[in-house]
Amino acid sequence: MTARIPQCPTIAFLAAILASGCSGNGKQAEPANKEELPRVVVTIPPLKYFVDRIGGDRVTVECLAPASADPETFEPSMAQLRKASNAELMLTTGLLPFEEKVAEAISSSNPGIRITPLNGSIKLIEGTHDHGDDGHSHPHEPHGNYDPHIWTSLRNARTMARGTYEALLAASPADSLYFKSRLDSLDHHLDSLDMATSIRLAPTKGRTILVWHPSLSYFARDYGLHQLAIGNEHKESSITGLKERLDLARHEKPMVFFYQREYDSRQAETVTDATGLHPVTIAPLSENIEEAINKAADAIAGTADNDNNNDTTQK
Repeated sequence: MTARIPQCPTIAFLAAILASGCSGNGKQAEPANKEELPRVVVTIPPLKYFVDRIGGDRVTVECLAPASADPETFEPSMAQLRKASNAELMLTTGLLPFEEKVAEAISSSNPGIRITPLNGSIKLIEGTHDHGDDGHSHPHEPHGNYDPHIWTSLRNARTMARGTYEALLAASPADSLYFKSRLDSLDHHLDSLDMATSIRLAPTKGRTILVWHPSLSYFARDYGLHQLAIGNEHKESSITGLKERLDLARHEKPMVFFYQREYDSRQAETVTDATGLHPVTIAPLSENIEEAINKAADAIAGTADNDNNNDTTQK
């Protein structure tokens, strides 16, 4: 759902310039000078993926959080906020706590900005995350207790791509054909990649994947996998609690252990010692969401192939 706020004169003037670039015969306007392009700000790198692939050279885009950040605790600097406040459009997941604060700060200095969350029409997963500092979920907050990692699903990505297209179209109607062509191409690509991944991971349906941080919930749902998280969200794990989760992991015999580089490596060593699984490093906040998803799929499919080969050898 797009939050529409009346345009300020500066944005209205820019829109008029863009619209005047479309000739009467229906042909698309040539790309404007960089200074005249619609400015888009995104909260995290995966959202930049959609703007780049659909907006192409007809928009400029800035990202607030770096790929190394924890998007659930990240806070942008004042310099970043000032730069972002010059944008015409802001894209968010609609699920991360810092996005709400940023949107409020930016809209107060730029009432004409459009703020568009990309979680619309996505069936959200509950119960994997706790954003409250007191250790309890807060269902009345916009982000509630929903898993925010919606971009780790190729199926969700198709929905997010369409949301990005609609937001860009509202910001620059003169580029409608250009945006639509790129959306169609991306949608076809993501659909083909999803079908290929489904075929590859079909033999692993029902199996368990182990993670420290629950960042692959939507990926797991897409392909019938069970995600088991070892880490205790945003809190130090008690010795007893960690032992219980490790015991559960040994019982469920997970195929692979996924770990994020930004976490303490001693945590990964603890899991490896207990399960014998060496960590596969993933970067769920990477701008290249295809690469991140492919790496997870490769690790799972590769483990399944090794298991089958071992079974064949033993027979």
